Amino acid sequence: MIIKQIRIEGLGNSSYLVVSEEAQTCAIVDPVRDVDLYIREAESLGVKILYSLETHVHNDFVSGSRELAARTDATVCASAVGGLAFDHRSLRPGDTIEFGEVRLEILATPGHTPEHVSYLATDTSKGGGPHALFSGGALLVGGVARSDLLGKELAPFLGRWFHRTIMRELKPLDDSVAVYPTHGGGSFCMAASASGSNTTTTIGRERATNLYFQAETEDEFLELALGDLPSYPTYYKRMAAINRQGPRILGWLPQLFPLSPREVWGRVQGEGIAVDARPPAAYAAAHIPQSYCIPAGDSFGPWVGWLVEPGKPLALVLEDPSQSEGLVRQLIRIGYESLDGYLEGGMESWSQSRLPTAQLPTITVAELHEKVETGDGPQLLDVRFNHEWRTGHVPDALKIELGELPDQLNSLPRNLSYATLCAAGQRAATAASVLEREGFEDVTLVEGGTSAWVEAGYPLEGGGG
Repeated sequence: MIIKQIRIEGLGNSSYLVVSEEAQTCAIVDPVRDVDLYIREAESLGVKILYSLETHVHNDFVSGSRELAARTDATVCASAVGGLAFDHRSLRPGDTIEFGEVRLEILATPGHTPEHVSYLATDTSKGGGPHALFSGGALLVGGVARSDLLGKELAPFLGRWFHRTIMRELKPLDDSVAVYPTHGGGSFCMAASASGSNTTTTIGRERATNLYFQAETEDEFLELALGDLPSYPTYYKRMAAINRQGPRILGWLPQLFPLSPREVWGRVQGEGIAVDARPPAAYAAAHIPQSYCIPAGDSFGPWVGWLVEPGKPLALVLEDPSQSEGLVRQLIRIGYESLDGYLEGGMESWSQSRLPTAQLPTITVAELHEKVETGDGPQLLDVRFNHEWRTGHVPDALKIELGELPDQLNSLPRNLSYATLCAAGQRAATAASVLEREGFEDVTLVEGGTSAWVEAGYPLEGGGG
């Protein structure tokens, strides 16, 4: 048995190929929607994909199982109580899936979601076992997945269920069992921020170090699992319904085609939305009016899903057209399929077309510090996450997490000057673009954010900074 991990950066997740060397076949655990990743990997290993295995109905991405079945004739396998409305093999606790020397036993492991299952793998060619657990969100490196994604009302019930899962299903496993979680560091599905870079673990390591695994009582577990949960993207509320119904089969990876400035302008004047994926400095210098600034990177997709209205046609402004494939992958993973194309020639062609252009003023931390000292500064808007804010913040800053900003706009007086800041400037640029789209006329971007502020030797309030 060979286990091949495929990391899905940005989502903070992993998928797995579970390969039978004996039968030259494999199963895929928790695939994302751009399934060519797995098809290519299977081809490179010379194996046929037999199964696509779901641990649960995902809230954080569009499942690739239905797409994989359409492309490879793989059988989709999922919990019998998950309510999937498309062809699949329903699994119940104690069921097994076998191919070659690989034997997978189905464990009911509810807690992250009610229907959650895990796959306990034995390599029958080695004797002994089981050898590995594909735990989805039931057990993570140093933690567990959160129980509140279906609503705060259900969270305590799922949390108690979660504790029983660990006590009855996972704790009895041998220390040597390797654990391959779906969720990991960087996933908003985690109940707490992960420390370290490990993406896999063992039952023994978690038994020794994982506080959730060590909680003896339900109340002790709930205190850990439900206390101080971080925010999570708004698009999570749409994913489960898509995955339960069955995502539309794409057939191939969508391609972005070049659009002239006039074509882009016509789209944004109608129902379309321009998303500028260039760095903040380039956006500040010149951008399409009413465009979102969401810089390209691993977090591009989640922030689009958090802030940009779904279903609207998107036109991207890119620093380099070669970025398009990676950004398309991120977008289809969270259900954004109306992809118009990208601005041909970038903002240089836009400027030459003499179409309206907007700028975003910037301010250095030295200039900001002088204004703060004199009491003549703008209202600072710190859009970092709560756990970042607690480490220290610029004096007199107002805290609104970036993901919460659209819902908090009515609480911000429009006659004030605002300066947005985050840790380094990317989220602050996104926040400034949100304010601009909503008609705030006096918005400035703080260059370098709190990192530059600290490096310059200026003091923070609160925390240890």
